[in-house]
Amino acid sequence: MNKHAFSNNDLLAMHWTGNPVLSNNGSKLLYEVTDVNADENKYVTNIWLWDGEKSSEFTTGSGQALTNNRNPLWSPNDQAVAFLSNRSGKNQIWLTQFGTGEARQLTHAPAGVDSFAWSPDSKTIYYLATEYEKENPFPKQAKVTHITKLRYKFNGTGYLSHIPKQLYSIRICDLANEQLTSDELGAGAPVVSPCGKYIAFSANRTTDEQDLKFDIWLLEIATRILTCVTPHTGRFSEPLFLPDGRLLCKGNDVHPYPGGYPQIWEIDRKAHTVRNLTAEYPHYIGKSVGNDVSSERGKNGVTVSADSRTLYFIATIGGNCYLESLDLTTGQFARVFGEGQMVITSYDLKGDCIALNLADPTTPCDIWVGNQEEIERITYLNVELFADKYIGWPEPIHFASPEGVTLEGWLIKPINYVDGAKHKTIMEIHGGPHSTYGNIFFHEFQILAGNGYAVFYANPRGSLGYGEAFSRAVVGDWCGCDARDLQFMADQVRQLDWVDEMHFGVTGGSQGGYFTNWLIGHCDYFSAAVTQRSMSNLYTKYGIADNGWNGDRFGMGGADLWDQEDFILERSPIRYAPNVHTPLLFIHSDQDLRCPLEQAEQFYVALKRLGNITEMMIFHGENHNLSRTGSPANRLVRLDAILNWFNKYC
Repeated sequence: MNKHAFSNNDLLAMHWTGNPVLSNNGSKLLYEVTDVNADENKYVTNIWLWDGEKSSEFTTGSGQALTNNRNPLWSPNDQAVAFLSNRSGKNQIWLTQFGTGEARQLTHAPAGVDSFAWSPDSKTIYYLATEYEKENPFPKQAKVTHITKLRYKFNGTGYLSHIPKQLYSIRICDLANEQLTSDELGAGAPVVSPCGKYIAFSANRTTDEQDLKFDIWLLEIATRILTCVTPHTGRFSEPLFLPDGRLLCKGNDVHPYPGGYPQIWEIDRKAHTVRNLTAEYPHYIGKSVGNDVSSERGKNGVTVSADSRTLYFIATIGGNCYLESLDLTTGQFARVFGEGQMVITSYDLKGDCIALNLADPTTPCDIWVGNQEEIERITYLNVELFADKYIGWPEPIHFASPEGVTLEGWLIKPINYVDGAKHKTIMEIHGGPHSTYGNIFFHEFQILAGNGYAVFYANPRGSLGYGEAFSRAVVGDWCGCDARDLQFMADQVRQLDWVDEMHFGVTGGSQGGYFTNWLIGHCDYFSAAVTQRSMSNLYTKYGIADNGWNGDRFGMGGADLWDQEDFILERSPIRYAPNVHTPLLFIHSDQDLRCPLEQAEQFYVALKRLGNITEMMIFHGENHNLSRTGSPANRLVRLDAILNWFNKYC
């Protein structure tokens, strides 16, 4: 069969699975499927039920094309399923009891429900919701936002209301509703103890806005007494009760600690101290391999066996994500599932039963079910769509850098690859910097490969998956060792006998856009470049990005505007604008609060003044996540723009 190139329009026909959730006896499975509604330019998510033999729709959107149903949770007795749905407007908890017909709405939270958990006796649901909706204190005709806080905006949310989120309970039998917390410091996502007496959650409950530490808090439900059970030293999250009552969490005991690997901690509730259970584990605990077509919902953190002896978690190891375990009795780590080039994006485990949302370089994700000895795929959602498409398999390539560091990357050969011929190539750079490229289907890469480009992508220092020292090497050295890694790898790839060094492009988003801007100002390797949601001036970004004064400053080793101005500007690509000779396309979103639009505008104007070939595309109504969760129509235009720019200048 002749293979055809992926196109941007294939996005409209793709399906994404996510968030597998096993029943407590392991016999059934719920999972999510997300589709594109092209007519409405929206995504639609529904829940599916696998009964052990076949799958069927569990929710259908109640007849509303744009209704989203997600985050299903089985009741502990497996007699009911609660889930979040926006079918009545905002996300509320809905309940389906087996044998009783249609789902019914349980909550009517003014701003919707964030998350929820069952009580052990299946009689009550505890949930987190914003306490009330903010009223506009100004005349209706006035368009004013009154800001009083240091942290006043967040990408994807906009201006923050600062209304606290509180914990509530709702009784299933009569829908009796109670508010469990009420102070201005708020609460976090609830986790219920096996005895049913306590709720644990992670939150920053400080009045100091520059104190960004998170603690684990314990609410005694009967008395409403709140207790902080972790030392206020780091960022502790994802509380987990063991069946025997012990309390664990994930995180770091120091903050700020950029690029640090999270550990699993056992909490001494009386002493308010923590003990590190994974100090000897060398890998990143969590899924950090990114892509542009998959569901990010679902469990990738820590779960525990029924006998309280074994912990399970996803780990990022190089460019792969596998399911690992820790025996709490022996302290031994083991591989539960995973080998070769694959990424487990989320999972669930009950007894001997395992459910995985699994991806590899040819498949965005599908659901697999089984046990440690045998596991089978139960969904094949994109098989027909992908059947006649060219999918380039990423071939690993390793580099021994002059600085004594081993670096990993991948090369996808183009559809028209011929031995002995030269092939135009695009280098892709990931964001973060603390994220990972790896062995997962990437639609953008495959479009380029199907249109005659080899694709090279890699993990420079700062990436996760290669040890904490590798990740933290860039702290205080942005566009230092990481940029040298990228430039070195680009040079090595250009020297391959089948790579056309005269037609070699580069693109990246977020931190990858920052590196793109930097590289074209420091070398002439690239015949064309596309910089996406990028950074150009760290000095101004400190004051305008939602994470500028904290995340960027921490990443730069604490360098601040009034004491290390020269260093901050030295690591800003705009300083090197006169060195740029590469045709550059800017792709940016007007509601990006992580790398605000002015970062692109500054560099664009500088290059225009200098007579460089440059253009800018501004996507309206989009935020920093355009390439992953932007509206389908805008994502199609973005992919077209990238390909057209490289076709024109590469």
